[in-house]
Amino acid sequence: MHNKFWQNTKGNTATMFALAAVPLLLGAGVAIDMARSGNVQTILQGAADAAALAGASSGETNIAALQVIVDDFIASNKATDSLNGPAVVTPVLDTTNRTFSVKIEGKFKTSLMAIAGITEMNAGAFAEVGLASQALEVALVLDNTASMNSAGRLPALKTAANALLDTLFDGLDASTYLKVGIVPFGDYVNIGMGNRSQNWMDVPDNYSTTAYSCWDSYPNATSYNCRDETVTSNNDGVITTSVQNVCDWNYGAPQSNCGNYTSNYSWNGCVGSRNSPMDASIANPITNKYPGVLNVGCPSEITDLTDDKSDLETKINAMVGVGNTYIAPGVLWGWNLLADAKPYDTAKSKGWMNAKGGRKAMIVMTDGANTKSASYPSHEDYNVNTANAKTLEVCTAAKADDVVIYTVAFMVTEAAALTNLQNCASSAGNAFSADDPAALLQAFEDIASQLVAMRLTK
Repeated sequence: MHNKFWQNTKGNTATMFALAAVPLLLGAGVAIDMARSGNVQTILQGAADAAALAGASSGETNIAALQVIVDDFIASNKATDSLNGPAVVTPVLDTTNRTFSVKIEGKFKTSLMAIAGITEMNAGAFAEVGLASQALEVALVLDNTASMNSAGRLPALKTAANALLDTLFDGLDASTYLKVGIVPFGDYVNIGMGNRSQNWMDVPDNYSTTAYSCWDSYPNATSYNCRDETVTSNNDGVITTSVQNVCDWNYGAPQSNCGNYTSNYSWNGCVGSRNSPMDASIANPITNKYPGVLNVGCPSEITDLTDDKSDLETKINAMVGVGNTYIAPGVLWGWNLLADAKPYDTAKSKGWMNAKGGRKAMIVMTDGANTKSASYPSHEDYNVNTANAKTLEVCTAAKADDVVIYTVAFMVTEAAALTNLQNCASSAGNAFSADDPAALLQAFEDIASQLVAMRLTK
């Protein structure tokens, strides 16, 4: 009997196998459940990343409202369906460091690990979004020359600029973190007649001259042979053709007139250039003042940095096209707006911006090549090469002062002008070219999106 017991091993083997199967099953269960855990973690991390981006891009600052946005986003994507019970979702808005984070915590049921009494495992994810433009100051340096009156250019610019404002003001807390200014430019920039007596301006007094002179008039002139003709004109570098009615004239005998003629010389807010190389610098405006130029025209007055969107929209919608193109002064005064020193000192310091992770940006938009250049202090020369070189010099100096420059060439076909704008931009990706109003709108929207872009930091 004793020998038979030890010789019969069938029951023994089954018992030993059963005992050995437990750790085998448990090991397999661990592998299976860990694989499931990895899948759940991946799903939750994707949900946390997307929910953090959704909450941050909403522009909402109320934490309760952000909780609703994040919860709805996670629920609609069924990201927590694999969890055992509801997840704990915690959004955190850090207004000091300008970050928004989402934390998801939950548990999921195990399968074979339940044999060892482990029925649940922890699962969770964390995502943090940093606002790339945690503080932002933007100078819109916009072409307001006479050529902008052609082919719907100016209305297209107004539409694009207003769309850019919509994106900027929807994406950032304007009262603390966003300021925008406008520099309309032609061959001159208008700094406003109210700045005439500033200690950084040197404006000659208005004056008049009276001289006795004679001239002829033709009171008996008659026209004949009137007909329609196609006329070609050059409007600030833009060649246009139109049909006009022209006539031949029989002037008749002249009539001589003599008398005193008075010429008035006054300032309209237009500022000229300091002597080179100071016309590519914003330094020392008190000791080396900016010159006011009499009897020249310039576009609308500069709008200093502001968080008043309504005022900016009003100024954009009121823009009119006048004069010729000299881009360098526009860039110079855009740079002035962004500097925390005279003549404009509403900008934040570079130190403050760096502490907030912010940036100063300039958007330079033009529809063509330079047609005017500096004659010091006036801008009455026509040396395009000199104007292009000075534009690039100012752009380079502003970029060296930590200003990020975007350029937009609108309906520009001249190769030298395109190259100049590309070189002015901070990078190849910052230089845009638009051939029609739709492309201009897209360029401004792309720039605005870059300026308020968010990034996942964790």
